[in-house]
Parts: sequence; C-alpha cells; structure tokens
Amino acid sequence: QSGYGMVEFEPNQLVYAYHGPLMYEARILKRKKTHESFILNHDQQKETIEENEPKFDKSKWKNQTSYFLHYQGWNHKWDEWVGIDRILEINEENEFKKLQLVKLSAIKKKPKKKKPLPTTPTTTVKSTTSKKPSQSINMNFPPELKIVLVNDWESVTKDKKLVTVPTKIPVHEILKSYQDYRNLETRQDGKLHEILNGLEIFFTQSLSRCLLYQYERPQYLDLVKKSVINAHTSVSHIYGVEHLLRLLVSMPSMISDTTMDGISTSVLISELEGLCGFLAENIAIYQNDYENQIYKNY
Repeated sequence: QSGYGMVEFEPNQLVYAYHGPLMYEARILKRKKTHESFILNHDQQKETIEENEPKFDKSKWKNQTSYFLHYQGWNHKWDEWVGIDRILEINEENEFKKLQLVKLSAIKKKPKKKKPLPTTPTTTVKSTTSKKPSQSINMNFPPELKIVLVNDWESVTKDKKLVTVPTKIPVHEILKSYQDYRNLETRQDGKLHEILNGLEIFFTQSLSRCLLYQYERPQYLDLVKKSVINAHTSVSHIYGVEHLLRLLVSMPSMISDTTMDGISTSVLISELEGLCGFLAENIAIYQNDYENQIYKNY
C-alpha cells in the first residue's frame, strides 16, 4: 500500500519510491509534516525551513506532508523532495509492483525474444543454435473467433478502446468451465487438466510480454500500481477471452519452435482445437465490452 493517509513514514526509513516510470529503493533523509513549522532530519533533529531552501519549495509543499529522499546507490544530486504519493512501503506486494515495472520497461527498450513454452515432460524449447527448420503445424481456428480477433484489433488499435478489466469471466474461470464441460462429456485421465493448467501458466507468463497492444500497456501498469494484479492475483484472474484468443491463435507457431514430438504435438493441438470449438459456441457469454479509457503513458 502507498502512504495515502494509511502509513506514517519516518526519517531514516527505507522505502520504495517512484522516479519516472520505475520504482527504486530510497532512504528518507528528512520529513516536513503539513502543520509543522520545522523539518525533521534523519538524526531526529529539527531544522528550519529556511536552511533547506531552495531545494525545499515551501509554496509547493505548503498543504501536504513531504519527504526528502536519497535513492540508494545514486549520486546525491538526485536527492529530492517528494509527496507521499511517490512513496510505498517495502513489502511483498510492492516488490511485485517494482518487478512488473522493470519487466514492462525492458519490453519497451529491448527487441522481442523468442517466446518460451511452459515446461512439460514432453516439451523442451529448441536450442538457439539449432539449424533444424521449424515444423509446420496447422490448427483449426473457428471463423467466429477470427472475427472476434479482428474486431478486437480494430477496437484497440483504431478506435482506442480497451476491454474493461477485471473482466466478468476471466481466463481462469473460462478454462475451469471447459474442464467441467469435458468432465461431463467423458471421463478424463488427467491429461486435459495438465494441458489447461499449463496453458493458464503460459498465459500468465506471456500477457505482459507479448499479448498486449501498446495502447493497453498503461492500463496494465495501472492495474499493477493499484494492486489489482499482485503476487497473489495473476492476470488469468483479471483478463478474459479476448486476450486468451490472442494466445491461442499464436500457439501453432510457438509449438513449431519447440522439439515437441509428433504424438505430443497432435494431442496438444487436438485439445486446443476442442477448447477453441467450446469458445466459439459460447463466445456471446465470454465476450467483454470495450470502453474509452485514458491512462497516462508509463
């Protein structure tokens, strides 16, 4: 949680602090409370406002508590006064936020790498030094779902609209419903459960790296900052069928870049086709609304 009226930060305390799009570890060197006429330093000694000028802008911080921070490992020239909206406690939840921001920043700065597949006993990712050509894999993708993907692309990239999240039926619930549907249809031997569980894990790993359009990234970042997405609530509990379809339509090319054996590939493709058929039949239930939503660029 951030400090908005809930946390009292003290001089000499280590915290996380926003600086630009990322979060860094920082130490509070001084604090000026709203209704106090002095500044408290890290030695718990009182200092006058005048001796802290011009770095301390009394007109700017007149009506709010402010903190003078030193970012750990940074030159002191970066020390600055910030408001409580820039500071967070050091805890597991905020550590998750910090790591997510680093991942998003890396996506913007670095070229895309080959997407990994979830590890299973029969699946290994092909060595980058391999000269073996990729196998050609075909998967029946229902035309109803292709239309959904086209409309999804137009809504986000052209109309600048976003799926409202958290969605009414997230990926986790969709896959659970499909598992229940199949269990009613025929007795399962556990293989389907293993595939669906792997697919959900892969979805969680892939969403921020390759399943979001650029226009959607600020929305994702906002969810992380607000702890809607956190260490205990994964994206499969937040995003829905539109983002799941983006993954499914890409699966054949992803599988072709692995050394998965022919039998395992056939079983996996067959199960994915079954899932796609189920989604096509129930797409009206799972589809979500798009809305005009504006987020600041991260």
